[in-house]
Amino acid sequence: MALVWRNIRILVFAHFVVSCLSARCGKPTEYPDKQLHKRYLNKLMFNHGEQVRYTCLPGYTPSEGSLTSRCQEGHWTALDLKCQKKKCNALGDIENGQYIQQGRLFGDKAIAMCNKGYVLRGEGVRMCMQNGWNGTDPICEVSKIMCLAPAVANGWIKPGEMTQYTPQDTVTIVCREGFVLTGSPQVTCGPDGQWQGLPECRLKGQFPKGLRSRLAIPKKTCPTPDLGKNGTVKEQKSDYMPGQFISVTCNEGFVGSGVFTCRARSKWHPKEPMCQLITCPAPAVANGRIKPGSRVYKTSDTVDVICNEGFDLNGSPVVTCGPDGQWQALPKCRPKRISAGKCGPAPSIPHAFPRDRSFTLKEYPSGARIHYKCSIGYVRARGSASIHCLKGRWTKWSLRCERKKCGSAGEIFYGQYEYTGVLFGDSATAICHEGYELTGSKVRTCRDGGWDGRSPVCERMTVF
Repeated sequence: MALVWRNIRILVFAHFVVSCLSARCGKPTEYPDKQLHKRYLNKLMFNHGEQVRYTCLPGYTPSEGSLTSRCQEGHWTALDLKCQKKKCNALGDIENGQYIQQGRLFGDKAIAMCNKGYVLRGEGVRMCMQNGWNGTDPICEVSKIMCLAPAVANGWIKPGEMTQYTPQDTVTIVCREGFVLTGSPQVTCGPDGQWQGLPECRLKGQFPKGLRSRLAIPKKTCPTPDLGKNGTVKEQKSDYMPGQFISVTCNEGFVGSGVFTCRARSKWHPKEPMCQLITCPAPAVANGRIKPGSRVYKTSDTVDVICNEGFDLNGSPVVTCGPDGQWQALPKCRPKRISAGKCGPAPSIPHAFPRDRSFTLKEYPSGARIHYKCSIGYVRARGSASIHCLKGRWTKWSLRCERKKCGSAGEIFYGQYEYTGVLFGDSATAICHEGYELTGSKVRTCRDGGWDGRSPVCERMTVF
């Protein structure tokens, strides 16, 4: 009998041990946006009723729910904690540029873009981090980089009246008769002063009778560069063999002097010899304008700087384009002194204007409010559309107007569109597949109301 009772006690104890072990929990559940408090990380087993605490991962913040989970009969209770991405404050404004943002949540990026004629100095991409946007606002400076007029064998450019172009300028390449374009017809002046993706003009596969004899066959030699009256070539010959070199001297007011070597495929190295006019880009004066207006100016050209209403000129009103392609001593337009408590003229906001254009004053009383509206082709992205005069200063404006989006220009059977972008002012160029030719408008532009024109048609070529 004693043996029986002993066995019963052993069985009861074993059942108790098994029950206790089965009621324990293993490692707590893992979540993609949450993490276990560090005090629990090295613990492998937890008793029934024991609690663990979670926190949101860096970059996330608790929005609702409990931070704890409990071991209950061998299982962890469900965690109802919800973590949401942290939100960064609105980015500052870039003068003569803008940010293109994915959003303002943790992990989102903002890409800095400068307006046409300006180049970026600083960080081009910023990211929303745990403690806000990383980095600092970049600066958009007036571009000093220019692209030389592109040279495409057996083709020409439109418009072709300029010798220099500023970054983001575009031109269209047109091939001569008997040649077909390989690549995009539109090329853009890049921020490095180089044309992006220059196409080629190649011989067509089929020609009208008698045309082949009239086509110029490229020579393997390099021709003497045509400098016109802008420079001279020392010991000039009609053509040069690969390995031979020439010395080019440009006249005063022109750039391009140097030594050039003839390479294979009739190419001059390091570039095509050319004497180009030294020019200055249009000067940019904040809160002012210039007369006469032009895109480029020659050395010794002068312009008059005129300040906007409500601003006074600080410096000489006449500036000269220097021999280095830079404007000499640009003046500044500074706000006029006004009565205490009042505000000066309404400030300029990129791509926006005051709703009531007729109501413009030199001075505004304290408390005055001005409402702005986005320009044609732009929509309000964020920020308040109004500012008001407070203690002699205009409140900082936050209105951000961004280019309207046109989206896709549609599909073309046996062809496709090549886009410079899908925002207001961008273009879509229709390209037909080999063996097909275009009927209709080749280039469409994103306007205020969407893509202009109608989609063209690609029709099979007829070879005679």
